[in-house]
Amino acid sequence: MQNNAKPPDEFNDVGPIYFCLVNGIRPDCDLHLYRKVNADVAWYSTPYYLRESKIVYADPNGANPRLLVQADGPHSGDGDCWIATALYRYDGSADRFVRVYLNQTGHNNNQATRFAESGPLQGDIIVNDPTMNAPYGYWIEVYRANNAGEYKQVLRYRSRTRYNDGNPLAAIDSEMPAILGHFNLWKPGDPLPVPPHMPTRCHQLSISSGEEW
Repeated sequence: MQNNAKPPDEFNDVGPIYFCLVNGIRPDCDLHLYRKVNADVAWYSTPYYLRESKIVYADPNGANPRLLVQADGPHSGDGDCWIATALYRYDGSADRFVRVYLNQTGHNNNQATRFAESGPLQGDIIVNDPTMNAPYGYWIEVYRANNAGEYKQVLRYRSRTRYNDGNPLAAIDSEMPAILGHFNLWKPGDPLPVPPHMPTRCHQLSISSGEEW
């Protein structure tokens, strides 16, 4: 649902959006995809664009479906924006969706929040966020559902991947051997993990100093 009640200006060109899950005639709207809203720049901390909305599965064979929603805040002059990622499970007893994960990142420094749709980490959420001090790399985080279905952090470490090091792989993909290694799911000598989206200029995978290229 898009709110265009106010006339657009140079920053606020479409109006905020609200995500509503409708059962019959009673919508259940999520108004809080962004946890920290600065009152001075509220327009920058509010969802304005739907980036993605799809069903994903936490287990192989189509088991444990989840609703994944990603939204962008308005873009600033340099193209940056906040990206909110929310994951919902369906609660059959209450006949409603329950949010089990929420994260927000920026855009301009190769940040990403990824739900693992296949492979040994299927159902987990992987996040890379830039470090704020040298050597500039990323904080790699993995979140996993507990028995109640809520996602909790199970891994956090500083990446071997460096910011702007020329690696054509996304930071999560370049770190995948290290991520899997922390869970004893990969060791040196094993076949390298194949990214879900291989860059066009990447024809043969290799590893150097623990970073996949």
